[in-house]
Parts: sequence; structure tokens; C-alpha cells
Amino acid sequence: MPDTEQAIVTTVTSIKELQETAAKAKAGTTILLKKGTYIEPCHLKGKGSQGLPIVIRAETLGGVELLNQLTLGGEHLSLIGFRFKDNGGIAVKNGISCRISRCYMNNLKAAQWLRVDTKSRSIEIDRCLFEKKENSREKDRDCQLMRIEVTNQKESHHIHHNHFRDIPKGKTGNGYETIQLISRGNPKEGETGNVIESNLFERCDGESEIVSVKSNGNLLRGNTFSQCRGELVLRIGHRNVVTGNWFLGGSGGVRLQGTDQVVINNYFDGLSGPALAMMDGTADEFYSRVERALVAHNTFVNCGYAFQIGLNHSNYPEGTVPKDCTIANNIFYQEKGAKNGLIAFVKNQEPEKWTWQGNIYQGVLGIAPRTGLQQSSAFSKRTGERLLPTAQTLTALRTGMNTNELAIDLAGNARPEYGTVGAFQYDMKQNKAKPLGAEDVGLLTAMEGEK
Repeated sequence: MPDTEQAIVTTVTSIKELQETAAKAKAGTTILLKKGTYIEPCHLKGKGSQGLPIVIRAETLGGVELLNQLTLGGEHLSLIGFRFKDNGGIAVKNGISCRISRCYMNNLKAAQWLRVDTKSRSIEIDRCLFEKKENSREKDRDCQLMRIEVTNQKESHHIHHNHFRDIPKGKTGNGYETIQLISRGNPKEGETGNVIESNLFERCDGESEIVSVKSNGNLLRGNTFSQCRGELVLRIGHRNVVTGNWFLGGSGGVRLQGTDQVVINNYFDGLSGPALAMMDGTADEFYSRVERALVAHNTFVNCGYAFQIGLNHSNYPEGTVPKDCTIANNIFYQEKGAKNGLIAFVKNQEPEKWTWQGNIYQGVLGIAPRTGLQQSSAFSKRTGERLLPTAQTLTALRTGMNTNELAIDLAGNARPEYGTVGAFQYDMKQNKAKPLGAEDVGLLTAMEGEK
């Protein structure tokens, strides 16, 4: 909010007063809710303007506890600093350019803690802490922590710098995603424009899909997944981009279906299952065939498999293998004594019309040698540091690949026309890159323009 003489700050002491004040507030007003515990539901509507939102704050960060559901609607409203307990949670309905920031949710009773409906646009969810979703053990389905509903019509939601941790395994194994990005009717056309970036997921074990993407045109960038039993899954949808993410420990990395998916600049280390997996398609398109995927400049280190191609669901034992994909400039690495090879064709089925280009590997390849997969020992790895390329791994980079995500590496270094393979461009300063920690996300992280 601008610091001007016209700025209005008012304090309220009840949910009723808060609702009435928000509905009548002028753009640029800040409303403070008095420190305390409030048991009744809350319905907030108001109309701020671009650059002058109506800001609804807890009097002190975390000092206001809401024990029931809060519904947020209207235009340009910001909800900042609230703690939700018991039956609390947030539903965004018909919200336009609204923001939820520095809120805390711990072991709530609601099946879904934060929901955004299909009519909402440009919702920002940032610097919140979500933890200990223990009711996943009790409820049968539809128990996603965060459910974002879209119709692939430029919803443009932004979810960033949040901390998700300690989400236990669900009761039945399906419907317990930490974040679900789901489109109504699963249309092939249209784009969401959603950005999910710089979030930290620790021990998020609700089900096999930690983040479930069932929509088009999402960008998932710069997130860290640490010791999670699950994967980032491009389940239904097309033209999604997964770039600059860290997958450390846990059971899996990225699993994909659909067309024109992009997986670039990601770092996978010490996963017990496949770091990257592609599903077969099915005749009824319940599982969409992988076509024209670009997998480039990723680094795979000591995973159960670096890459599994042609996985099948148990209900669909036969399917159409992935087709027309480009796998370029990746590092596939495993130390001696690994249980599996680096790459596996499930049922020994070769994918169709693939391009392997500029990839290097160390370890047991797992498939028949081929052009575009070269054995190499040109790596530098010391105790406590990530796997890095050396200057010996120069390769042509962008032949046949046209995407802005290739312009920089995982550390933010510019990629020249000729550079090194893997997620990191060879540079002595690249060690500054690191996965996110608790100090980088959540309630107390600094924000530009705020004290």
C-alpha cells in the first residue's frame, strides 16, 4: 500500500465488523483485525483497485486465529498474516487479483484446506506455511491440501515461496495431492498461465502425485522437493513447463503424459524410484500419449532409474509408446553397484521416432547403445557437493530446440551457443546455486517493498 496522506487504516474487533468494513472500504484501505480467536465463518468481499488493494491484516502476524472457513471474493483484496485452526480454511470464489500471504495452516479438519474456483483470476498465494495434514489418514478421497480449479482460460494464478511439510500418506492412496491444478472437462485447447515457483515441499507423502497437473500451460519453476514419497506429475494436460527444480531423496521426480511437455534444467539426486518417467497412452485417452516432449539439460544422479519410458497403469497393461520426443544434453550418472540401469524401456518397447542428442552418462546404460548417448567420466563431484560437469563436456546446445528456458542454467548462468551438458553450465561460480531451505520460504521471509 502506498505511504500517502490518503491511506486509511482502521481496526475492527469482530468478524461481523470485518465483513461490513471490507464491503464498504475504499481502494487502498488497510483493515486490521484485533488479535484474538474467532469461531464464526467469515465472508469477505470488497473492491480495491490495481496498486491500491484493500488489505486485510491480522493485527500481529499469526495473532489472529480463525477456527472456521473464510470465503474470499471481490477484486484486489489481500489477506495477510492469519492463522487457521480446527475447521478453518480458505475458499476463493469469484476472486480477481486477490492475494493470500503469510497465512498458517496446521492440521486442519477440512478435507481441502485452500480452494480456488474456476471463476477466479490472478490469485496470488505466497509465503504461507502448510503442515501436518493428518486427516489424510482418515478421509477416503478429495483430500487435496490445495485445489486450484481452472478452465484453461488464462487464469494466471501465482503460487510462490510457500512451505509445505509433513503431509502423511492418505488412507486410500488417491486424492491426497499437496497441490492439484485441475481443469474442468480437461480441454485440450487454451492455457492457464499459472506459475508455481520457489516453493519448498518436505516430506509430502499424501500420495504418488505431490503436485498433480491436470491442465494446460502451467509453469513449475524453481521448486525444491526434499524427501517426498511422490512425484511432480503432468497427469492430464499439455504444454506445461517444468524447469529449474530440485528433487532430493524421496521416491520420485517427474512423471508425464500429454503433448508438448517441457522438462529442462532440473536436478535429481538420490531418488529411490525413477527420476523421470513417461507413461504409455491409452485408446480412451484416460492416459494421454506422450508426444513431442522436450527433455533437456537435466542432471540425474544415483536414482533408482534415471529415466523409465513406457510405464503402464495396472488397469491398462497395453498402450501406445511415447512418440516424437527430444532427449538432449542431459547427464545420466550412477555410481558402481547400482541395482538398475540408468534408462529402461518398459516391456522392452522402443519409443517411436525419438531424437537422442548430446547426452552423456556414467554407469550401466540399461538400453542398447545409440547415437546421442555417450559414455563419459567428465564429472567433478566431491563429498557434500552436487554433481557438476567439467569443461570437457562441451556440446552444441540448441539445435532443433526453441525455448527460452534454455537461455540460462539452474544457477542462473547464461548458456552460450556451445556449452556444457546437464543442469549446470560449467562455471567456477556455479556452486552458489542451492536448493531452497526453510529460511527461503514461508511466513517470515522478506518481501520487496515490505518491512
